[in-house]
Amino acid sequence: MSARLLVLLFGLLFARNLALAQSDAPTVGIEGRLEVLLPTPALIAKPADRAAPMNVRIAATRPHGALTQYDLRYIGLVPGEYDLRAYLLPKEGTPAASLPPLNVTVRGLLPEENEGRLALVPRSAFARLGGYQAVMTGTAALWLLCAIPLFLAHRRRKAVAIAPVAAPPPTLAERLHPLVEAASHGTLTADEQAHLERMLIGHWRERLALDSLDPSEAMSRLRAHPEAGGLLRALEDWLHRRPGSAAVDLEAVLAPYAAQPSAPIAGP
Repeated sequence: MSARLLVLLFGLLFARNLALAQSDAPTVGIEGRLEVLLPTPALIAKPADRAAPMNVRIAATRPHGALTQYDLRYIGLVPGEYDLRAYLLPKEGTPAASLPPLNVTVRGLLPEENEGRLALVPRSAFARLGGYQAVMTGTAALWLLCAIPLFLAHRRRKAVAIAPVAAPPPTLAERLHPLVEAASHGTLTADEQAHLERMLIGHWRERLALDSLDPSEAMSRLRAHPEAGGLLRALEDWLHRRPGSAAVDLEAVLAPYAAQPSAPIAGP
């Protein structure tokens, strides 16, 4: 290869490498990439050093005609201009200094006009309200304040609920009805007959002044009374008939007691 052709080749390599290095300069701490064609296949990267301003590694190589294509990856820790030749080592005595310059740029994270002063970061809406926890606490408190009136209104509605109306006590006629019906059918027992008589004495004792009389004398007075004696005379008639043979109008017999409240049962 003639010297003129070799100079032209190195000039082209230098121009291509410089264009690739300046096209997309990474920032500090971000890995950059440089693909170059070099006339030597025997290059290795220096071992990584945390204290060095630049670290380089060779990601891949492949033949490219009489040259070798290198895929160089680098990370700069200090902004500035770097020549990657300083971080490559020759193999087999090939001097790295004879290679074309491998210049790259590492940009800083801060703008050039920055003087090192700390800038205040605008506070978010949550931060102005005290942070996420404060916002959630306020929301919960607001929800509770809205729920308290609803709870109290429910308690008031429950307190003023209409109480069930108690059924009126049965009238004397309603209490006498099953006993009188059993007597008319001839199925009234001796205990039921005594109970029936006590109910009648309890009802008539104040109206007919029966408090001082014994039960037998009181029953005699009731039989002789034109209003009270009707039911008693009917009972005596039913008891002397064949069961079920008496024709009885229960409503007519109990009519005098229909509107009367139930009175206490008289003792024996």
